[in-house]
Amino acid sequence: MGLLIDTTPLRASRDFRRLWMGQAVSFLGSTMTMAALPYQVFHETRSNVAVGVLGIVSLGPLIAGSIIGGAFADSVDKRRLLLGVTVASLLCSIGLAVNASLDHPHLWTLYLLGAASSGATAVMFPVLRSLLPLLLPEALRPAGYALQSTYGSFGMMAGPAVGGVLIGAIGLTGTYSVDVATYVVAFLAFTRIAPSPPIGVPHRASLASVVHGLRFLRGQPIIMSVFGIDLIAMVFGMPIALFPALTERLGGGPTLYGFLLSSVAAGAFVASITSGWTGRIHRQGRAVLWAVAIWGGAIAVAGLTMNPAVVLSMFAIAGAADMVSGVFRSTIAAHVTPDDLRGRISGAEIAVYAGGPQLGHIEAGLVGGLLGVPFAIVSGGIACVLGAGAFATRAGGLAGYVRPE
Repeated sequence: MGLLIDTTPLRASRDFRRLWMGQAVSFLGSTMTMAALPYQVFHETRSNVAVGVLGIVSLGPLIAGSIIGGAFADSVDKRRLLLGVTVASLLCSIGLAVNASLDHPHLWTLYLLGAASSGATAVMFPVLRSLLPLLLPEALRPAGYALQSTYGSFGMMAGPAVGGVLIGAIGLTGTYSVDVATYVVAFLAFTRIAPSPPIGVPHRASLASVVHGLRFLRGQPIIMSVFGIDLIAMVFGMPIALFPALTERLGGGPTLYGFLLSSVAAGAFVASITSGWTGRIHRQGRAVLWAVAIWGGAIAVAGLTMNPAVVLSMFAIAGAADMVSGVFRSTIAAHVTPDDLRGRISGAEIAVYAGGPQLGHIEAGLVGGLLGVPFAIVSGGIACVLGAGAFATRAGGLAGYVRPE
């Protein structure tokens, strides 16, 4: 097994290849919108708190969509659900483009469509997560998650950078319109995936089915620990809401803002294309804790300097650590979860993994607005390091988790 990423899943499964390609294209466009939305809110209001509010209004739909989407992913055809959510996301991007074209864009529309887009993304995530283990044998799942991280990190790296350039070149309307086009491409790719009906005895999505999935989680301390350590890392060490203000503090403009957003993903992308070594790691729980500690340390250093090159480098190191953490967290959760519960457990997973950054936006926006940008970034990074240490000493199950042979 070499150092470079294992592409066997793309050759072994036609449906995984189509899923991967469609999601790679649409995610690239989505990251442009993810960059454009807070940029537009900040420049409409000149307020870090207003950018933090964007996270507040998105949090509810994100959590609700992930739980509801997880229940539906276990009860209906996953391909049909994926197509429906793709259309919903496409309509949100169309709305953002229309609003940006107005002489006086409406702030409430940005909040409304931002929340709706988050909800659609939350529904999509458990569909994707529950599909992957069904398309690949267990031996190929770590490589499959690494491949997903590759398009994810590439999108986060290239999307904001391209988005920053597009904002300056063709404006916000054109940037949102590019996202619309990527969803059209994704929809066409997803139509060619084979139907994926529910596993086992079909059941209707309901509160009872959601509760059943949560009860399963309660008896899985390893998964709960994986969720917990990622929540700490994202809430305290995710200063993206401060990037517009950090850009001005460093003396930059839209291009630097795009590079700041891209830097985290650039590190993750480099880590993902050199992830062949991850298949040789047996102590996967310990690897997660070390990755979170490195993430926090790099974030803290980034908050201590005024040199843009050093800031970008530290965010890149943080992104590489987060990618490694994500591969092992996903592999651990996939091994423990049975097939008929994958949608609901993936729904809980997105509630944590995507809800955490939203809480992080709120925390960063509020702390940055009250105590300053440097303090918010440095204190958040230190909190991540301390959190990893606490899990290493007090959550022995995670620290001692070893990959099954």
